[in-house]
Amino acid sequence: MKMHKWLLVLFLMWTAGFSVTAFAQSAPEESSMVEFSAQAQSPSSPEMADAMRRDGKIYIVVAVLVSVLLGVLFYLINLDRKISKLERELRL
Repeated sequence: MKMHKWLLVLFLMWTAGFSVTAFAQSAPEESSMVEFSAQAQSPSSPEMADAMRRDGKIYIVVAVLVSVLLGVLFYLINLDRKISKLERELRL
């Protein structure tokens, strides 16, 4: 039980760190607007990705993706432990 509390505290501190960076980068700026045009874009120049990289918002996308993947990994590890425990109980 003690380990779960430490993991919860660590996870909450970790997510709080990402929320601070998200608020720090949400200031409205003229350069943060992404313009879409009806013209066909060449595959070699993704304008939206360049704009997100230039504005620093790509790090928010990466942070959200990493958070989701770590959450799924954490859930699967806990699920595996619970299933292993049930399997051991059934063997007895």
